[in-house]
Amino acid sequence: MPITKANGIDLYYEVHGEGEPLLLIMGLSLTSRSWFRSILALSEQYKVIVFDNRGVGLSGKPNSPYSIELMAEDARAVLDAAGVESSHVYGISMGGMIAQRLALKYPERIKSLILGCTTSGGEEHVQPSADVSMLMLSRASSTATPEEMAWATSPILYSQSFIENHRDQVAEDIQKRIEIPVLPYAYMLQLQACLAHDTYNEIDQIKVPVLVIHGDADKLVPYDNGVTLAEKIPNAEFLTINGAGHIYVTEANDIVNNRVLEFLNNL
Repeated sequence: MPITKANGIDLYYEVHGEGEPLLLIMGLSLTSRSWFRSILALSEQYKVIVFDNRGVGLSGKPNSPYSIELMAEDARAVLDAAGVESSHVYGISMGGMIAQRLALKYPERIKSLILGCTTSGGEEHVQPSADVSMLMLSRASSTATPEEMAWATSPILYSQSFIENHRDQVAEDIQKRIEIPVLPYAYMLQLQACLAHDTYNEIDQIKVPVLVIHGDADKLVPYDNGVTLAEKIPNAEFLTINGAGHIYVTEANDIVNNRVLEFLNNL
């Protein structure tokens, strides 16, 4: 169980497979276990490194302000602990925000970027609906069990048709999600970091190859945010997952894994 100490906390990480390194960075409130649909396919060709962000899983959970910049420093520390000088980086949602900041601050450490269901924030950020925002904010004060809250938020994370037709896969995701439930204060600290994220006036400085992935039915981070990233980052490729919600890694798992490998293998 590898743990490295960095930035005042323990950071839990795992390494799967061999080859060029590929760092995976998970989103808001989720642990590295939520990459379970991606690790198997990607680690067949790459050295896949996953870790728990501060505030979740087996990493430290300090009750002090978090920022995307600080979590990018955590990600860099994981690369150091894994003995990796430069890596491909794939981040989704909050993890995509962390990946952007990591690439901007440490360009020499980044071989390529994959940015999934995420945003640059800032002046052009498209907000979710008021109902979605209120539900996300209410999670920290809810008296519901972790499983009840996970099901309550599923309509904003998955497309309705996917929930209706693939309830077993949603249930599988939720079981992974609640193995180590996020603590309410840590959830709010991560959420506050996301809300303060802004790379809008900087992302045109990213020079490495970039693949942007977004579901066009995403209710949490609306699709137009992915369009903005793809338009502002020089020469970025853009993959639209038609009909998919925020958790496109479940809704279109095989399509996405194949496209990610194609992108990486063609570099």
